[in-house]
Amino acid sequence: MNEGEIADITIIGAGPSGLFTAFQAGMYEASVRIIDSMPEPGGQLTALYPEKYIFDAPGFTKITAKDLAGNLFDQANQFTPELRLTETALEITETLPPTPCPLHPLFNVVTDRGSYPSKTVIIAAGLGAFKPRSIGTPEIGKFIGKGVYYLIKEKEFFKGKDVVIVGGGDSALDWVMNLLDTARDISLVHRKDVFRAHPNTIQQISENAGRGRISVFIPYEVKGVYGSSGLEKVVIVDNMGKEVVLRADVLLLMLGFTSDLGPIDKWGLTIDDGRIKVDMGMETNRKGVFAVGDITNYPGKLKLILTGFSEGAQAVRSTVPYIRPGDKVRHAYSTSLKIFSQMK
Repeated sequence: MNEGEIADITIIGAGPSGLFTAFQAGMYEASVRIIDSMPEPGGQLTALYPEKYIFDAPGFTKITAKDLAGNLFDQANQFTPELRLTETALEITETLPPTPCPLHPLFNVVTDRGSYPSKTVIIAAGLGAFKPRSIGTPEIGKFIGKGVYYLIKEKEFFKGKDVVIVGGGDSALDWVMNLLDTARDISLVHRKDVFRAHPNTIQQISENAGRGRISVFIPYEVKGVYGSSGLEKVVIVDNMGKEVVLRADVLLLMLGFTSDLGPIDKWGLTIDDGRIKVDMGMETNRKGVFAVGDITNYPGKLKLILTGFSEGAQAVRSTVPYIRPGDKVRHAYSTSLKIFSQMK
């Protein structure tokens, strides 16, 4: 598809849900345009935790986030979707086609760099606009990128370093375990005495702490960070005022993220609990506009990657009456498609 052509489906978001949706659209022989504000596809998988292992992706005992993102892109790219990266979708406008009795409007997805016509739109924007949570310690700012980090892009960067990880959720505890074979020393600090992570991971943390491989400090909070040209030590304090000084080359703040819908909040969509409300066909209150993945909400919603895959398949199926009016909706099975039979 050439730039400026009317796409059958424009997907806003190139995260895991968006990429699999693009693959599903290809199976229905729909032309696809993908728009994403990030410089590379993969969404949270590549932006937040590329080297973190994912254990609940179907078909993989474990796989790194960046490898899963790469596989999803390769899968979608079999159908050569038009990819528009580093572009932020600002609004979705509508114009009626020049026919006496139009069935539905034509959409224009307006970005900070252009406007793209489309028969339908599928929003797969993940968390929306997000930023990491920090702590109130005033000195934190001057050490950002010089010892204080919010995510791990390259695991080898931490090789042989003394690492302090702050947090009590899955991300914090998962990275404690992931860095055991890389960091010289690891301290885990959490302000509560109970972790909010998978029981099996908590058990692994406890076992490794018992062997002296991890130092666990609960309930403790960061009181101060110190160093000259870079981070050198972290001072933590418990609820009784007891202080502990930790030698630290790296302070990882894994306290989660705050998110908001950004421009999406002004697109005339029904918002439910900070997410886009959809029906069983993944359609929003704006006919012809669909949503999939973490950004959606409906009764019984499970926020899992595999849920986003299923939603993508359903959303694409729901676009058929818009992109090919009058066609009977038939599900596309990969085993019966010519493109895949040629790969045998």
